[in-house]
Order: sequence, then C-alpha cells, then structure tokens
Amino acid sequence: MKINVELSAPLFPVLCLGRREVRDITRRILENLDCRESSLNLVITDDSRMQHLNSAFLFCPGPTNVLAFEEESKHESGFLGEVFISAQAVKRESTLYGQPVFEHFVRLLAHGIEHLAGFEHGPEMEDRTLHLQRTIKAEEYGL
Repeated sequence: MKINVELSAPLFPVLCLGRREVRDITRRILENLDCRESSLNLVITDDSRMQHLNSAFLFCPGPTNVLAFEEESKHESGFLGEVFISAQAVKRESTLYGQPVFEHFVRLLAHGIEHLAGFEHGPEMEDRTLHLQRTIKAEEYGL
C-alpha cells in the first residue's frame, strides 16, 4: 500500500495532523474498503486550488470540499487515483455542521476514497462513511 500525502495547505492550523497521521488514517480507510493492495495520492490544499479544479474538471463555480479523480487503469496498476481536500472547507464546514474538525476531515477523506473504490452516492456509501467516522477516533492521534 503506497499513500502519497501532499500538504500544499497546512493542516496544522485546522487540525494538528502531519503526513504520518494522515497516511495512517488513509490506510485504515483503505483497509476497511478491502483495498489493502491499492495506492493513492492525497492532496490537502486550499479553496483557491479547489476552485480551479472544480471549474476545470466539473465545470462548477467556486471551491468545493473534496474531489476524487479515479485512475482509469486502477485494476491493473492498483493505483486508485487522487483525492483533493480543502483544509479551509474542513474548518468552515465543521463549524457550519457543528461537527468536530477531526470527524469532518475523516468524513471527507472517506468520502473521496470511497469514490475511488467505486462507490456512488447513496445509503450504502453514507452508512460506510458514518461507520468510518465513528471508528477512527481523534483520541488515537492525540487530539
């Protein structure tokens, strides 16, 4: 399992996690999805980059919280694709939804990875996301 984490926007002011902790959370999500032999790229970025990606690829204005770009040849290579998460959106939405920042980050990360693993929006995906949110605890990472 290879997980590349790029922190182009610091998570620290939003969530006190470094690459190692983010990799571990990502690994746990992949294992839960039965994707133990898979790899992916995860990019924690800002609203500006998310706005650009959202406009360029989905033709939607404004930033979004999470984007997942599935790799076409994932079955042969084991590389699932890339997940982009806006650190600013994590903070903003956790306040809006009255949810702890850590839980919301895990929710968005799980949501993006689930898309890479082939899940589509619906009750099964929501249940799985909620399960992961409840399983991966902030206390395990000293938060």
